[in-house]
Amino acid sequence: MKETVVFEFVEFKANIPPGPFLLDDENVTALSRIVWGEHCSECAYPTCYSSCAFYDPRSDLQCRRFEAGIESAGHGLSRIRFRKWGKLEGRGPIALHEKAAAAKLERRDRVVSKWLANTRLPFSLARYFVWYWNQRKNRAGRASRPSTNMNDAFAIEAYVRNGARAFTVTFLQSEPKKATYQKHITLTDAPQTWFIPVAELSDVIDLARPYLIQIEPVGEAEGIDAVFGALDFVRLRTPLPIADASPPPAAISAAPPSALAKVVVWDLDETIWTGTLAEEGAQGVHPRPEAVAAIKALDARGILQSIASKNDLDEALEALHLHGLADYFLYPQVNWGPKSESIARIAKRLDLGVDSFVFIDDQPFERAEALSGHETLRVLTHEDVAHMLTNPWFNQPVTAEGARRRELYRTEAQRVESMEQHGGDYHAFLRASALVIEVRDLDTADMTRAHELSQRTNQLNFTGAKFSRDEVERVQGDLDRRYLTVRCRDRYGDYGLIGFVVLDVLNGRIEAFFMSCRVQRKRVEQALFAYLAALLSARGHARFAVRFKETKRNGAARDMLEELGFSRDEDGWTRDLSAPFEDSDIVKVETLSPHPAAG
Repeated sequence: MKETVVFEFVEFKANIPPGPFLLDDENVTALSRIVWGEHCSECAYPTCYSSCAFYDPRSDLQCRRFEAGIESAGHGLSRIRFRKWGKLEGRGPIALHEKAAAAKLERRDRVVSKWLANTRLPFSLARYFVWYWNQRKNRAGRASRPSTNMNDAFAIEAYVRNGARAFTVTFLQSEPKKATYQKHITLTDAPQTWFIPVAELSDVIDLARPYLIQIEPVGEAEGIDAVFGALDFVRLRTPLPIADASPPPAAISAAPPSALAKVVVWDLDETIWTGTLAEEGAQGVHPRPEAVAAIKALDARGILQSIASKNDLDEALEALHLHGLADYFLYPQVNWGPKSESIARIAKRLDLGVDSFVFIDDQPFERAEALSGHETLRVLTHEDVAHMLTNPWFNQPVTAEGARRRELYRTEAQRVESMEQHGGDYHAFLRASALVIEVRDLDTADMTRAHELSQRTNQLNFTGAKFSRDEVERVQGDLDRRYLTVRCRDRYGDYGLIGFVVLDVLNGRIEAFFMSCRVQRKRVEQALFAYLAALLSARGHARFAVRFKETKRNGAARDMLEELGFSRDEDGWTRDLSAPFEDSDIVKVETLSPHPAAG
């Protein structure tokens, strides 16, 4: 079962090659319904949204890791076309359902997900229903107790459509002990089925407690086109032989998953400050020096922070502002409800798992209540604060990127909030975002980034070229070509240098083009091409040509040219310069290069 995504339901007609698929096998009596979603193996959300050249927003502004999401391929199958660093991720514990009940759950989810994809509801409302439906699916699948039947196993059935590829199937658990189980499999163009017996798995993973399941390619993921059948626990009438995997099933990994904390949630009274706010007021409480030092150090390390406190919100915010601490906390939850619920709301807003959270509170009752709602939560007392920076949980280096993480979360929150305020009207959202691109001639300061962009860009790369640093440095002094860099910013923040163009002004042709995916479909390309067209028109050209070489990875560049009104010919792609570029006025163009009319 796949995670439901706002305004998205893609179907693909699979031509299934012959092979042993379990989906209709009479030997299967029960199976689980794990909710699988697309994730990134290199994710540093949301820093990656502004720093990663591969960020490509889907309809809910989360990063696209599969070309069209998890596509429904019929017959209970799902197709996935991997992008760089893409991986499948699901969660346990998970329950087994009788086969008919499992099929009913799958059919119901298909109907609801398809309706949500095609609904005309406002974006904010549709996003809420999608969140609610995913929560309901996860609740329906949870297990009350682990499976112990010797005929139970975790089943993987799949094939690839473009050559054999190695994958890993990994189970990760942080509590009650750090544990990793991993199996290596090789997918080919013939359907195959692998089984991991529950008895073998439960020797390492406590299946009654939360764990992650990750399925990802070994090495470069981009371009892999795979079809998956069952990715679930199954119960079999009679045991089936375990398929011979290549290489053989791996031994249990000795390396535990990372235990680094991503979020610290603080209590206020007698934790951040001495005194009780309700009794002494904002002026009467005094921040503890060791807490203030820890808050500032954690922020510099890129560890996010929030508040879960039973207090009056206005009074708490007044005290935080008075003592210069308010800006350090994202989505503070100050109310009289259970702190486990406040932590859940923070996790939802940050889109991070509670297993990456640490909660600090002086009261044993509050720590116990929070743990009762979140088994994977880690807790500290107010007495631990003085020494917490030496705790391995917080052993993050201080980097410029980490120091910006809090502000990047604020920026991303503002974008999402603005999108919701515009009711899903994407054009209105883009106009309100005040997008600006700055086009300038390549200079020495941008050589490194231009070289990096040419090396890392595969999808929006017109020729598949990879410029060496020497090639980038040699371009200066070429009078027949313009070497242009493109920066982008909006009202929420700066995307940085996102484009590099080699324009042959003598012949009216783009020789090379590289653009980051993270600004695609924000009408940046329309504004940029309108500017380039004006540049060529001023030189007397009537046609706009593009040198294009199709590769396995640049289908997105081909699609972009089609959307921009270019047509294919013998030499590449061309377009009449007199035809306007639709929506090019949404993004403002600033230039430090000569005006088009000046040539």
